[in-house]
Amino acid sequence: MSLFAIGFAAEIKPVKKDGLQLRLVSDQNAVIPGETITVGLFLEHEPTYHTYWKAPGIVGVPTQLKWELPTEFSAAEIQWPAPQRTKMAQLTAYGYETDTCLLTEITVPKTIEGESVTLKVRAGWMCCASACHPDWQDFEFTLPVSKKDSPTAAEVDAKWAAEFEKSRALFPKASPEEWKFTAKKAGIEREAPIDVFFTMKGDGDLPDGFDLTEVYFFCDDNQVNSDEEQVMKIDPDRPRTVSIRLAGTDFGPEDAKSLSGVLFHPKGWPGLDSNWIEVSTLWPEK
Repeated sequence: MSLFAIGFAAEIKPVKKDGLQLRLVSDQNAVIPGETITVGLFLEHEPTYHTYWKAPGIVGVPTQLKWELPTEFSAAEIQWPAPQRTKMAQLTAYGYETDTCLLTEITVPKTIEGESVTLKVRAGWMCCASACHPDWQDFEFTLPVSKKDSPTAAEVDAKWAAEFEKSRALFPKASPEEWKFTAKKAGIEREAPIDVFFTMKGDGDLPDGFDLTEVYFFCDDNQVNSDEEQVMKIDPDRPRTVSIRLAGTDFGPEDAKSLSGVLFHPKGWPGLDSNWIEVSTLWPEK
């Protein structure tokens, strides 16, 4: 089923599905030749329901967007807010239980023929609670073309600009260069346990109440079993280093050259104004 935008607006009528309401939105009400425009897929979850992050773990399917755009327009990859742990039945997975906006940057060519453009996208997702509901929806979104120096230039839509900022605030931050993240496998099998070592290099004491053993690692390519416990340990002689024992899987990339993902701390990372940081390390050469 397709949903058509009526007139020019920064959003179109939401679609109601099992456990979920979706709508396609923009933070401005027109496109400007040569400038990018941000488009969001806004997901409103009913209580007990969730959708999935880009790497859902051992169960689930991530939301996908397949764009059909005018000539010379192009869409970047989805920008994903940091995930949370959720439950599919009794299994732990990575996804979203609260309102979430998945952002995509659309590159606009310098020359556009016509007075309006239509952006088309097919969204596919899986929404789960005690059972799962895979589904898809075609959206069409029409916006006028505006000149940058025109008195009727594109205006920011305050409602969705604010929502987009909420989403960006949940993007993981880059970890400081001096902090170190390394990993090794405790065996040769793909599903062998993984030992991760994370060090917050620096001088002085950590903030009061900040405990490194409270971290949680979200792997971004399913090399780690999301349903197994993550065991944290601190060496008394190295209070800024935590070791994490993770359960591996046999369905991540076969020839992965690195391990990467997001490290979460419930109290937030000192000096970064964020609970999530991006981490990555090359696997040791065999």
